[in-house]
Amino acid sequence: MKRREFIISSALALGGTALLSGCGKKEVKKSENQVVRRKFGNDEMPLIALGCMRLPMRDGKIDMAELDKMVDYAMAHGANYFDTAYMYVEGKSENAIGEILKKYPRDSFFLADKCPAYLVNSPSDVRKLCEEQLKKCQVEYFDNYMVHNINKNTLSNYRDNNMYDELAKLKQEGLIKNMGFSFHGDPQMLREVIKEHKWDFCQLQLNYLDWEVVNADELYQIADEAGVPVIVMEPLRGGALCNLPEKAAKKLKEECPDDTQASFGLRWVAAKPRVFTILSGMSNFQQLRENVDTFVNYREFTENEVKIAHEIAQVIQSQGAISCTACKYCMEVCPRGINIPAIFGLYNIFKGSTAPNKYFMFTANYAALKEDERADKCIKCGLCSKNCPQNLDIPKLLGDVQKAYEDAEKAMK
Repeated sequence: MKRREFIISSALALGGTALLSGCGKKEVKKSENQVVRRKFGNDEMPLIALGCMRLPMRDGKIDMAELDKMVDYAMAHGANYFDTAYMYVEGKSENAIGEILKKYPRDSFFLADKCPAYLVNSPSDVRKLCEEQLKKCQVEYFDNYMVHNINKNTLSNYRDNNMYDELAKLKQEGLIKNMGFSFHGDPQMLREVIKEHKWDFCQLQLNYLDWEVVNADELYQIADEAGVPVIVMEPLRGGALCNLPEKAAKKLKEECPDDTQASFGLRWVAAKPRVFTILSGMSNFQQLRENVDTFVNYREFTENEVKIAHEIAQVIQSQGAISCTACKYCMEVCPRGINIPAIFGLYNIFKGSTAPNKYFMFTANYAALKEDERADKCIKCGLCSKNCPQNLDIPKLLGDVQKAYEDAEKAMK
């Protein structure tokens, strides 16, 4: 085991109390190549940020050595914004990123966290949760703190418990610097939430596919017209836009040979002027390096590329892909433990493939899922749909996938 890996493993074994790099703070050694930045208040934010919902994993645990390497590279190249949340990685994300970041001076990075609205049953819960999260992240304040996931199911919790006023108190006391909200509702709800209070920012799901198939364009316009700065989540739609169907991938390669699928999607989002940072849930060092390098060697999105993005989105739509971002919120409430994101991901690849062995690949990969995690184990309780930010009718879609699997098996006989 390498020395750094040994130190990290030891720190975790001690419950996260040992410093990763001795007793002092690590100096940020900056590369000459820095990511582009945008103005947000009095700060200059990196245009690309590490979202900590899909951290690197090994043997069912967060791979701290890989995460440490990723953070070092991000910090060296100026991508010093990190976003976590209470429930990410089964509640372990905050501890992990806090353990890695504590070796750096606090003023050398931006850290964002979220108050889980579904756990707030009284106004006092907001402070309790924030203080708990600060302790887990081992910091004295959050740069950005937000009401997490305002939607039709959490709106009453947010309003009835005066969460905005509670966040304002935390801001006044210096526990948070900027207050905002992440959003998974319809345009009318967004108009109401933005109009009700003065927000420092909002966090929206924007990407070139949602711009076409749902209402991302309208959501962005509402924030833009209200003058509310935007943080982007799911810019690559949970990885779907860097795993394009073959026809769409071919078109992108022909039209934009200098772009990867990921860089094309990220550059599309960055073209929106109200956006000040883009969260990408990078799960290994290679992904992080590619995304960081996209913004080190940043190129403005052209009008022709806007047209190409529209055409690629049309190709994806025409091939019947399910609009799943693999956020796993559905799995948090599924009583049967069905691996819904994996099932939908396999189905989307199958529907977008023109390979001669597509039926074999689909049935083989589907059969590789654990038997109790497959679509036919759905009991149609509907809890998943209520928790889905995309408002998908998940039980129906699981039935569609199961039928497609059975039909594929018949087609091979």
